[in-house]
Amino acid sequence: MTNNNQSGFSFTELLLDPAQLEQSTATIGLVSMDGLINSAIGIHPYAVAETTKLTEQLQQVVLEAAGDYESPAEWYVTTLTNILVEAAKKADDKPLRVRLSGADSHYRRTLPGSELEAMEVNPLIGLRGVSRFADLSHRKSFNLECEVIKRARSSEGMANIELVVPFVRTCSEAATAIDLLAEQGLCRGANGLKVHLMCELPANALMSDKFLPYFDGLVIDIDQLGQFALGLDQEHESLNYLHDDQNEAVLQLVKHALKTAENAGKVCEVVSHYIHKAPKLQKWLLEHEVKSVISQ
Repeated sequence: MTNNNQSGFSFTELLLDPAQLEQSTATIGLVSMDGLINSAIGIHPYAVAETTKLTEQLQQVVLEAAGDYESPAEWYVTTLTNILVEAAKKADDKPLRVRLSGADSHYRRTLPGSELEAMEVNPLIGLRGVSRFADLSHRKSFNLECEVIKRARSSEGMANIELVVPFVRTCSEAATAIDLLAEQGLCRGANGLKVHLMCELPANALMSDKFLPYFDGLVIDIDQLGQFALGLDQEHESLNYLHDDQNEAVLQLVKHALKTAENAGKVCEVVSHYIHKAPKLQKWLLEHEVKSVISQ
């Protein structure tokens, strides 16, 4: 939901659960495809894209989930398309930014069919974002994800849907991402399609002037920047550094990215799950002319 605290700082809902669409009329700022797949589908994307590779027992699970649809892939695409269309309508003609799948493989490990995805020694810094999109083992799943976006934007007429590309390690990967999307009929600029960079790696912030020519704007994830700048696991209960909203290294990264986007005349949004617990960070952002944050 959208909230205003006493300082005048506003928080915009980060949609992770499609059930929220039924519970809230607030403008939705960002949709996570990872979150939608987990909550609305509940089956690993590889199992949907390549059902015949599963055991007979798991194939039956997927087919039952697909119900009367002609194929699991059609069920997957139609279900997610409908959710995005509903979210785009609630955005009330404002941009609805859709973050493409960028979670690490551990995030999907509990989903039926996860055995089709290779185990990684260190998923947090493994195949994620663009490196995963470009991997041949992921290609069919990526194609389905793109089909969802295409149907939601064109077939349903929701041109306010924009894309956010996660985990872009290098400028070469930025170019790869744009090329891969174009191959699937999602050409940046065509029919007004805007593509943004999820600024979540220190390299994204430090080299934002090099990354921005490939994108229409930035979405700065303060939590992720902190995670990789400080080398910590956000899920580890003892590592609460992200609650220290005075960390100068993280603030300098955010400041540099904000300034670069401003100089380039491009859109810049900020995301943080911990913003409610960080009044000093709120004050710092306000001082840097950031008046709203996409939160949860």
